[in-house]
Amino acid sequence: MTRLYWGILLSNLGNGAWYTSWALFLTKHLTPAQVGLGMAIAGALGMLVATPLGHHGDRFGPRETLIVLLLVQGAGMCLYLAHGFAAFQAAACVTTAASQGAGGVRAALVVGLTAPERRLDALARLRVFNHIGAAAGAALGGVVIGLDAGYAALVGFNALTFAAYAALVASVPRVAPLPPRALTVLKDAPYVTLAAMVGVLSLCWGMLSSGVPLWIARHTGASPALAAAIVVINSVGVAAFQVRATRGLKTPLLAARGAVRSGALLAGSCILFALTAGMGGVGAAVLLIAAGLVHLAGELLFVAASWGLSIPLMPPDAPGQYQGMFATGQATAQMLAPALMTTLVAGWGRPGWLVLGTLFLAATAPAAPATRWALRTRTAHYTS
Repeated sequence: MTRLYWGILLSNLGNGAWYTSWALFLTKHLTPAQVGLGMAIAGALGMLVATPLGHHGDRFGPRETLIVLLLVQGAGMCLYLAHGFAAFQAAACVTTAASQGAGGVRAALVVGLTAPERRLDALARLRVFNHIGAAAGAALGGVVIGLDAGYAALVGFNALTFAAYAALVASVPRVAPLPPRALTVLKDAPYVTLAAMVGVLSLCWGMLSSGVPLWIARHTGASPALAAAIVVINSVGVAAFQVRATRGLKTPLLAARGAVRSGALLAGSCILFALTAGMGGVGAAVLLIAAGLVHLAGELLFVAASWGLSIPLMPPDAPGQYQGMFATGQATAQMLAPALMTTLVAGWGRPGWLVLGTLFLAATAPAAPATRWALRTRTAHYTS
């Protein structure tokens, strides 16, 4: 597992630099409308392929499938160096589809490499290394933005980190492919319900990446730099506390309660953000950081709950397709997040935050009944 940890850290060093600077790089030769359209199309494709790619990992082996997906992401990154909308659209579709598919396949690989009692801790540690790499990469991307030069080199660097990650994955033990099985997750209504619920909670990522910066810039008198400070605090908090947060939510019913608490905390952070409308100075800074800390607590519980639900409730002979279903739920939310944040937070202002908070509460309210439903139906789905 150590090689997987270092691989994801290295890959997210490149990803963090790219995601910090991609908007400025792409809009040098494309209009913002073209970039938005292209990313929306790529997001829709990622949503559609996550579960089938996870199923592919079950049939052909998660290690081999993950290696291919990482190499595809690296090759897709190189397409960003070609100008023009068609090349950009191809790059966005290839990298997004491979990235969304890799999430479920990587989880299936972790499941195959670790004992049942260690799986959630291993996934939590992966996320810790992920955030360490992303934070360091964001700093690197900040240097490129400051210089307004070196974007092409940064793209090449990110492509190389995918290749290095693939090499590290190739060095871990092989997990044998599983016997062919139909794509049964699509018929598993309680599992799909839980995947959709967790997908709504993943809107919290869109809050930080687009909602909070837009809110601070358009509806408060606070410095826009506070948005970056909140992201840094979030990354440090995830690195420090994700493993600890995961340890208390290792059974489905405990995870369901964690999902409810996550929804409440994320809704609470929405209220705190809404209270900063029109504020400036020290008061706004204190309240915004407090909102960011409450958001962090909600995010930690959301991620831990997603593992505590998705891992124990999946059949042992189909981890890729079942983890892919949870990845599909999150990909759907991430596809919708920019439009939601632009409409609710930037457009509606304070009422938009209240709508978003209500959405978090409504999504998690049925967590316990849905989990009990899933527990009652496990034998039927495992033997179908």
